[in-house]
Amino acid sequence: MTTIEDTTTAEGLAGRLFTAALGVAELFTIRLGQVHGLYRAVDDAGSTTAAELSAATGVEPRYLQEWLQSQAISGLLTVDGPDIGSAPFALAPGVRQTLLEETGPFYSGGLPAIAAAVGRAFPHVEAAFTTGAGVPYVDYGPEAVTAQAALNRPAYVNSLVADWLPALPDVQARLAAGAQVADVGTGAGWSAIELAKAYPAVRVDGYDNDEDSISRARRNAAEHGVSDRVDFEVRDIGEITAPDTRYELITFFECLHDVAHPVDALVAARRALAPGGTVLVMDENVDETLVAPGDAVQRFFAAASVIWCTPQGRVDTGSEVIGAVLRPARLRELAAEAGFRSVDVLPIEHPFWRFYRLNP
Repeated sequence: MTTIEDTTTAEGLAGRLFTAALGVAELFTIRLGQVHGLYRAVDDAGSTTAAELSAATGVEPRYLQEWLQSQAISGLLTVDGPDIGSAPFALAPGVRQTLLEETGPFYSGGLPAIAAAVGRAFPHVEAAFTTGAGVPYVDYGPEAVTAQAALNRPAYVNSLVADWLPALPDVQARLAAGAQVADVGTGAGWSAIELAKAYPAVRVDGYDNDEDSISRARRNAAEHGVSDRVDFEVRDIGEITAPDTRYELITFFECLHDVAHPVDALVAARRALAPGGTVLVMDENVDETLVAPGDAVQRFFAAASVIWCTPQGRVDTGSEVIGAVLRPARLRELAAEAGFRSVDVLPIEHPFWRFYRLNP
């Protein structure tokens, strides 16, 4: 049985809402620290005063003192003394792993960027509830691209090759032999880049309809030395079929639920497959049926669907976007409508994602 904070009384719910407001406020202060390089500067110094940190980062001293005070009170920085103007500050335990080590398994630096992106787009989301219109991804600002890339990259680095692909040994063999891969909804390209790094013979085409994401993906591929084997293009997800290209593997990593026309996207993927090819879908690990109230993970998915996934997916005319709560039964229905013979849920354990193999 799932549990959440006590909401059986007004007092309990008031406490939960206060905790939520605290979390949002702290995410914004953390985002300020990221944008201005404050955590990195503190880590580089080992221990630093407000004056030293201001000189190193160019942050105005009065604002910096307020930020340092909040971080110390929140437990993200340690402070050796009561005077924030003269006391030395250092990173608290765990901060380096969660906010600075961008490919580490505990990196959570995308979460503050989500808060900033939603804050930027929220007036549009609010209006959409009356008009029914969508909210373009670009309205969430560059923080949206930063957030999605930061949240998923550690998993691609640590788990894509080591843990997820071993569940598909036949696909592993084809990748090792030099498969052609399409990474649909590639974002900043980290999944495509990790595939290319792990399998020197593969070629990967990454597709996304966001120009900022594709620009970042191209830069990332060049920096990691795989741009000769990874190509990124701005293209609608439903337009991945090329007359002279067939793919042994087509991936939808955490994007199918955002697509305005998911069946069309899956049809395009099925038609673009080479004989014996595979479509791999990674999507949210939501409960198979509605559980209310839900646990913290289910609450996050449901809330994200309201303020992020559904508004972005409703931009297209006649949108059929599913939203973040894409349950296995619904995915099977989409796959069947697209002409796939069956869907296998892969034996990959993950707290946030479920993995599907679509069989043509």
